[in-house]
Amino acid sequence: TATINYRISRSHTLTLNHVFSAFTRSNTSLLASEPQRDAINKQTIKNITGLQYRYAPTDSWNISAFAKYYALAVSGPMATDANATDFVRTSRSSDALGYGLATTYFITSDLQAKLSYEKAFRLPTIEEMFGDEDLEMGEIGLRPERSDNVNFNLSYTRSFGQSLQHSIYVEGGAIFRNTNDYIQRNIVDLSGGKVAASYINYGKVRTWGANLSARYSFAGWLSVGGNLTYSDVRDNMKIAIGTTSMPNLGYGDRMPNVPYLFADADVSFTWRDCITKGDALSITYDNQYLRGFYYYSSRIGTNKSEYMVPDQFSHNLSLGYSLCNGKYNLSIECRNFTNEKLYDNFSLQRAGRAFYAKLRVSFGGR
Repeated sequence: TATINYRISRSHTLTLNHVFSAFTRSNTSLLASEPQRDAINKQTIKNITGLQYRYAPTDSWNISAFAKYYALAVSGPMATDANATDFVRTSRSSDALGYGLATTYFITSDLQAKLSYEKAFRLPTIEEMFGDEDLEMGEIGLRPERSDNVNFNLSYTRSFGQSLQHSIYVEGGAIFRNTNDYIQRNIVDLSGGKVAASYINYGKVRTWGANLSARYSFAGWLSVGGNLTYSDVRDNMKIAIGTTSMPNLGYGDRMPNVPYLFADADVSFTWRDCITKGDALSITYDNQYLRGFYYYSSRIGTNKSEYMVPDQFSHNLSLGYSLCNGKYNLSIECRNFTNEKLYDNFSLQRAGRAFYAKLRVSFGGR
C-alpha cells in the first residue's frame, strides 16, 4: 500500500493511493492413498488505484470527488470436460473505472450528516471464477459487478453528566443500489445425484436498505448497544435472462440466498484494577438475529415453503482478563451457548455450541 497526500492550500487536498495484492494457492489432495499435489495452482494479482480531491472550506463542511481504477489478473485450473476429470491452466484479466462524490456536514457540534454517490465495481473472486475443483464450479467468463450507489447517513454523539461519564451514540442511514451484472451463487444438480455451486452474472438487481445503530456507555464500566439492518434486494429484470421477450416470473421478488432483516445486540461490563493494579476483567454477552428467507425463488413452485432458511437467534458469552495494562491477555468464549440450530444462506446447518480460548502477549511498547 502506498499513499501520497498533497495539500494545495488550506482548503484543497489531493490524495493518491495504490493497493497491490498477490495471492497464490496450491492444493494437495489427502483422499488418495498417496497425497497428490495439484500441478496447477491458483494465482491472483490485483491493483487498485484511487485519486481523491478534497475541498474543506470550514471545519464543519467538506466535499470530496474521487476515482478508482481496478485491475485484476487471475489464472488457475479450468475443467476441459463436463465431469471435471482433466484441467488446463486458464488466465484472464479485467479492469474497471469507478468514481464518486461524497460530502459531510456538521449540523451541530454533535450531529453530522453524510451523503455520497459512487459508481462502484466488485471484481469477481478467484473462487467465483475457478471454483474449488470439488463443490464449487467456477465461471471464467464472469464480468465485474457494476452498481450505482447512493448513501445517506446521520450520526449523533454526545457526552454528558458529571465528568462526562455518560456517552451516547446513535447512527442511522439509508442506501439505494442499482446493480448490473449482479454475481449470483446458485446450486445446480450434477450427474450421479451430486450438487455443486455455480456463479452467473444475473443482470439487474435493485436494493433499498436502512440501518440503525445505537450505543450507551458509562464511565468506561458499562457499554450496551446494538444494530438493526434491513436490506431489500429485488430482481429488477423484466425479461427472463437468456431470452429476448419472455417475461421474468421472478421480476420484483426478493433475490434468493440473501437475508433481508438481521440485528445484533451486546452488553459488556469492565472492572479495572479489580484484583491487582493495571488489570481489567470484562464480561460480554452478545446475540445475533436473522429473519428467515428463501434460498430458491419465493414465487416458483407449490412447495416453496420448504425452501426457506428459518429464523435464527443465537447467543454468545465471553470472559476476558488482562494484566500489566494489557501486556498479557486471556479470553474465553462460548459461541451459541444455547446450541441453537444455525444455517448458512443455502440452509446447510452450521456447527452448534463451540468454545474458544485465546492467549495474547504484547512485546515492546513504551
